[in-house]
Amino acid sequence: VIRRTESGWEYEADQRHADLIVKETGADKASTLTHPGGEKKAIEEEEKSEELFGAEATRFRAVAARANYMAADRPDIQYAVKEICRKMAKPARGDWQKLVRLGRYLTGAPRCVLEYRWQDVTAAPAGYSDSDWAGDRRTGKSTSGGLIMMGSHLVKSWSRTQDSVTLSSA
Repeated sequence: VIRRTESGWEYEADQRHADLIVKETGADKASTLTHPGGEKKAIEEEEKSEELFGAEATRFRAVAARANYMAADRPDIQYAVKEICRKMAKPARGDWQKLVRLGRYLTGAPRCVLEYRWQDVTAAPAGYSDSDWAGDRRTGKSTSGGLIMMGSHLVKSWSRTQDSVTLSSA
């Protein structure tokens, strides 16, 4: 949804997707969370859980795909959704719990409105990035994230798992 206001433009992800994720995961019956990620220890335990098959796996993939679609417009959930979508091929019960955790976050933060207030012309874009340096203990892969700003306007944001395992920063 794009709106023009007196102070500039507003850009908001379609609320229906968040509502459907909350409903499909059953998160509307649980307490809300302040962030969509989880504790490292809990995540490691969830990875050892049994694999989902049949209708359960299909349901996981459907909700994860909806979250992936919504993440393009919601920088606040990009990392959590990226981690969920990495498990699309072989989802497990613990991966479903990650989706429930995302649903619980969306219950407390159902809307994310990006505001693009009127501003002077900026000379050049500014980029910011970071990496978690082999944050995935199982594979040794890192996640890179970042954003591009034009003044106070978010132009692009991302969260991606790096393709290779790097042993140094050189």
